[in-house]
Amino acid sequence: MKFGEIFKEYLHGDQEWFLDKFSHVEYKRLKKVLKSCRRCRALHQTDDELNPALSQFCQCQSCPVCDQMFFTELMREAMDIAGCFSSRVQHLLHLHVPTGMQRYMLRLRQCFKNDQQVLVEEGQMLIEYITMNAIAIRKILKKYDKVHSSANGKNFKSKMRAEHLELLQSPWLIELGALSLNFKGSDCEAELIQFSGSFSCDLDAEEPVMTLMLPHSIKLEYSLKCAICLDFVFNPYALTCGHLFCKSCACSAASVMIFQGLKASSPDSKCPICREAGVYANAVHMLELDLLIKRRNKDYWKERLVAERADMVKQSKEFWETQTEYVVGY
Repeated sequence: MKFGEIFKEYLHGDQEWFLDKFSHVEYKRLKKVLKSCRRCRALHQTDDELNPALSQFCQCQSCPVCDQMFFTELMREAMDIAGCFSSRVQHLLHLHVPTGMQRYMLRLRQCFKNDQQVLVEEGQMLIEYITMNAIAIRKILKKYDKVHSSANGKNFKSKMRAEHLELLQSPWLIELGALSLNFKGSDCEAELIQFSGSFSCDLDAEEPVMTLMLPHSIKLEYSLKCAICLDFVFNPYALTCGHLFCKSCACSAASVMIFQGLKASSPDSKCPICREAGVYANAVHMLELDLLIKRRNKDYWKERLVAERADMVKQSKEFWETQTEYVVGY
């Protein structure tokens, strides 16, 4: 079965009620745009046969219709999909790892209603949602390059990556994977912990990774190693460029103190890996991933917790001593 038919069945299947609330790739409409370009290319090929001397110049590598409609539409859809996915995953994670007053409200609610099955079902649907749309984008861009004999589709993928719209590299997908693994490590019933896809996590390997196996033989690996301390990420944060670091390491790289947090960083602070600036202020706190590492390697987690608290106390003491000297004058 062709992917177009699979995607259509997915959109109008059992999850239609769920997908009505979300944006998705208009695969069929974009494919129609490419069909019009295919006719344009056929005309060019006819001209090439009549005048072979022009064949090297006439390859339909750019098309005003596609340049104005195709890529603009696809970029908008990718942004909407990424926004929908991140907002729903955040809502889901708040139900599993609530903070503040929400923690007590949810505990009271759990006395009357079990949200666990809802969490798992929605987690399954979200993983399938992001996977199907990511595959749709890959397929349609590949088809674009085939129709136009160009690399514009490939370049567009690079542009999406540069603008942090690569759907399968979202830190929220890592959080969803950690949520799945945290359920598998609990005493839940087996049928409640079968998230779509197959998540696994190997913390004993030389390069600790989380692996996600998806349909169509897509295998994704997410490194859980901090590039600064070269150990498991502890109290991890994902910068907006997508790179993961321990909070203390990220604070050190951003030249702020741990107790100040990453929001206090300068807009000019750069990621230690890709050197992109302004990536700290909106960093994502990976609570589920931190919980996963805590459960899988308790001794390491406790050791790092003690060390981070000691560093925080030391930095706080030095900071306030400096402030006192500045105010008092000695």
